[in-house]
Amino acid sequence: MSDERRMTTDRFYGGVTNRLENLRSMLEYVRAHHPPREQLVDWVLSNTPAGSSDAVDHHLAFLASIELIDLTDEECTLAEYGEQWLQTQEPETLYKALSEGVKGFETILTALSQGSMTDEEIMTLLTSRFDEAEMSTPGPAIRHREWLQVLGYLTREDGVNRITDTGEALVAEKGDHSDLSPSIWRPPDGVSVGDTLTQDEIEAAFETGFGYRITGINPRRDDHDHRYVLVFAREDGPYDDSVRDGQFEYIGEGLSGDQSETSPGNSTLIDATSSDIPVHFFYQNTTEDGWEYQGLVDVCDYEFKKRDGREVLVFTMEHQDVDGTDRTDSGDHTLTAEQEILEEVLAEESDTHSSEESYTEVRQRVRDTVFRRLVRQIYDGTCAICGQCRETPDGIPEVEAAHIRPKEDGGPDTVANGLALCKLHHWAFDNGWLAVSDDYEILVKEAPDRDGYYEFKQLEGKRLELPDNDAVLPASKYLKKHRELQDF
Repeated sequence: MSDERRMTTDRFYGGVTNRLENLRSMLEYVRAHHPPREQLVDWVLSNTPAGSSDAVDHHLAFLASIELIDLTDEECTLAEYGEQWLQTQEPETLYKALSEGVKGFETILTALSQGSMTDEEIMTLLTSRFDEAEMSTPGPAIRHREWLQVLGYLTREDGVNRITDTGEALVAEKGDHSDLSPSIWRPPDGVSVGDTLTQDEIEAAFETGFGYRITGINPRRDDHDHRYVLVFAREDGPYDDSVRDGQFEYIGEGLSGDQSETSPGNSTLIDATSSDIPVHFFYQNTTEDGWEYQGLVDVCDYEFKKRDGREVLVFTMEHQDVDGTDRTDSGDHTLTAEQEILEEVLAEESDTHSSEESYTEVRQRVRDTVFRRLVRQIYDGTCAICGQCRETPDGIPEVEAAHIRPKEDGGPDTVANGLALCKLHHWAFDNGWLAVSDDYEILVKEAPDRDGYYEFKQLEGKRLELPDNDAVLPASKYLKKHRELQDF
């Protein structure tokens, strides 16, 4: 039997603290007056932060889809769940309306009952569980999470979501864990990052049998046909993988001849660069018999390189944070703040834009705003190249937030892809005069016949003025891409 529920949910007006109050007031108005649709739209515009009649109409259609109201042009009345909730005020009634009308709520709560999750992990969970959950950003997952937060089933702190006692009780009451395979998305029960495991222990933890000595790339599928990968690297292995905390390179499979993009392991890792396929990473030192579990890694990119007379695939991988905190500086929440600010502004602005196209425009504008604000804040209004800090008489900093890998080439709005630069050096950085080495030294293009060359040449070899927190330093992959684009 097919599941006809919708995949996405909508907010209603107000933040987490007052959404239910706004919803209750509207439902009470509907019950008392049975207003025509146009009149109900006007009421919402007058009594909530709503700013667009089209957006209000969009949100009302969502409430009708989960049977809180019956919506017609002539008369709007309470539907089954709207009537029940006004009578009982019990969160489980609204949860039932949401979960019977929208996919994913049970999935999220069940996963949270087994451990905390970030919004990005919730997004990954939904896109794995539901083929139709097409998400490139956590926005749709955030709307799911907000409803669960509004109902008191989860709490959120420092960018991490945790189930409440009420949520635990609801999961226990429903008793359905059949739609998840949690070991795919986080360390299995009893396994932590840094643990050393034998092959038997790995097979038991991931409920899989290899039937041979484990090495290399091992694509697997769980009981629900979800793909995941177990990747193994040995210190003295044939691929000479060099693994460090953070970002590292991993050589693809194929011991002789040119490696192929179509081999099972390589093709799965290539898919993982653009799809949400969990990749669990293990490493073995020459002095150890077992495998150190290093947790989940992201496959950032791949390329063919010439090694020992043959073409091999080199995958760029990066260790994930299992617990939602930064591995290099767990006391700093700058990166969490980036997401929090973005979510806050999106929640305010998206209510006034009903179409997906308009919402996308708002989301990008907000990302631009957050990116500029955070980069200038992290660098304390100082140019990373010349160290100058200038302000207007009104206190507005001169420095601009520069993208290292340009947005038009796919560069993201994240602080790791940002530098605070004065106007002159922003122009020079974007137009090929300047680049930065992986050691954060300034490189200058050799063009002595061009005006400005000798001014820029004085910067050669100078180290960038950088923030103290390693967690927000420019990422080497973006610096490298910038050098490639500017022919350094």
